[in-house]
Amino acid sequence: MKKTVMNGNRLTLHIAFGVDENFFRGAGVCIASILEHNPDLDLVFHVFTFGCSEQSRVRLASMSQARGVPMHVHLLDEGAFARYRHNPRGNYSNAIFTRILMPEVLNGITDRVLYVDSDILCRGSLAELAGLDLGECVAAAVADVHTIAQRRIGAMALEGDFYFNSGLLLIDVANWNRARITERAIELIGSDEFVLDYPDQDALNKVAEHRVMKLHPKWNVMFSLLSSLRTCRQKLSISDDAVMLHFGGPLKPWHSWSHSCAQQMFLRYQERSGWGDVPLDAPRTYKQMHQCATYHRNHGKYTSAIIWYGAYLRTKLSFMVRGAMASALLAAGVFSGGLADIASWAGRVLGMA
Repeated sequence: MKKTVMNGNRLTLHIAFGVDENFFRGAGVCIASILEHNPDLDLVFHVFTFGCSEQSRVRLASMSQARGVPMHVHLLDEGAFARYRHNPRGNYSNAIFTRILMPEVLNGITDRVLYVDSDILCRGSLAELAGLDLGECVAAAVADVHTIAQRRIGAMALEGDFYFNSGLLLIDVANWNRARITERAIELIGSDEFVLDYPDQDALNKVAEHRVMKLHPKWNVMFSLLSSLRTCRQKLSISDDAVMLHFGGPLKPWHSWSHSCAQQMFLRYQERSGWGDVPLDAPRTYKQMHQCATYHRNHGKYTSAIIWYGAYLRTKLSFMVRGAMASALLAAGVFSGGLADIASWAGRVLGMA
């Protein structure tokens, strides 16, 4: 089977993202970074989502037209993952499951696709991946960080010592579909067989075991910006051969209190995306407010730190009061709705929503 599409002497690579509305900008900026470093590739981008605002669709379409590169939006059916909420970690956005569904949608469109998380930035050529022979493997991926890998290998009863991070997957569409990876992963997520800390990633590691090629770490270099925030490191330690930088965890480069080097890199690519006019995100949750306060404290901005610590305390107290009031009303049988609906009502009554 032909594994790489050729257009004259150029390679064609399909690249896909799975997002919710909060990560459309991240995908757009990642696309801009890929385009900058891959002028010799013919690229086709796919954005998979369970919901898309008109504004996000327009921004992506404008970027596609301006850059002269195809960028397609694929709307998915949320019903495919109705059962995943039985999992104890069901607080995840449905967006993390889009990579499982992509190969079925792209069947007949491309023989391979590079899935990329939207919190990744590119700083090099992807030609090596575009031409990589996957043989009979369903995908290729990078091993996750050692501490996570060792814990999940035991938890998922894996036979080998390879547990991959699903933030970047080079997928052979035919091999994937032939092995029924999508169907088997959905079945595992919906079952009670394992406690899944990372639902889609754990499931893929289990059902695709021995069928995933191990990639060099340069293709998915993982960083915790939250760790950098706490230690006040000023520079990111990036090896010269690193191609794809993955900013995992709750703190992202588009947060206003993020690591300066990562943020500057993100803003440089954002200027060349369809989101060039969008400001950095301000803290919204009490956890983010605490992170922001820590950032200002560590950088000697003590007045700002005090302001954000105050905002953190007020917001967290509001959250706790709403939750306590909602639980009390539910226990008393005053409401028959869900806890979230009652908490929202309680917030409005208290003037805290």
